[in-house]
Amino acid sequence: MLKKLALHAGIGVALGAGAVGAQAATMQLNSWTWGNGNAVNASAPTYNGVGGGFSGTLSGAVPASLNGAIDTYCVELTESFSFGTPYSSYTVLDAATYFSAAKVATLGKLISYVYDSNLFGSTAASYKDDLSTALQLAIWNVVYDADVTLNSGPFSDSSVYKNGTANFLGANQLLANSANWLVHYDLYVLSAGKPIQTTNGTQDQLFWRHSVPEPTSFSLVALALAAAGFSARRRKPTA
Repeated sequence: MLKKLALHAGIGVALGAGAVGAQAATMQLNSWTWGNGNAVNASAPTYNGVGGGFSGTLSGAVPASLNGAIDTYCVELTESFSFGTPYSSYTVLDAATYFSAAKVATLGKLISYVYDSNLFGSTAASYKDDLSTALQLAIWNVVYDADVTLNSGPFSDSSVYKNGTANFLGANQLLANSANWLVHYDLYVLSAGKPIQTTNGTQDQLFWRHSVPEPTSFSLVALALAAAGFSARRRKPTA
């Protein structure tokens, strides 16, 4: 069982207006994405457990393009869920509905940096779970703190990886390297209803999809290419 703490009151969830699809979605997380995560010892809020990314499936979401295999990271630090158990009480929210604009921007840069740079693909197999833990800590720092470092502010971590390296060092590096990165991923939150609803839910999860340019963007690119080609033809000397 994995635990989380309820989000502090500063993070609001407006269920309804920001819901991507009106119907409930079913999430089933089956395993850690990399290894078995790493122990973390976080404070403000306090959490002593394991941190890292999860892999599973999503169904029933609207639009259907969100369904299928997903990798997720915890938004909150407590509550519980079990691997292999389908949970059908989730609402898929656009991250901009769940978080403040500043947090969405920072999270978007963070996820885009990690996946644009193919960090998991270029990291040795034995250290992928270290990177996954660092990414989880970085996400929690954005959620629970107003800065971009685990060295200051209310959220911190005092644990170490299995190789003896401090967890927060990897998280700080991800936050620093992504500070000026362009956002190429759309972020979503699987929300179990808290903190708006009072019934206990399961852990809210962050996931994403690669951004698809709007049709108008495709049109502008096509026009630009056509104009460039026409200009090149006009400059071409005749025989």
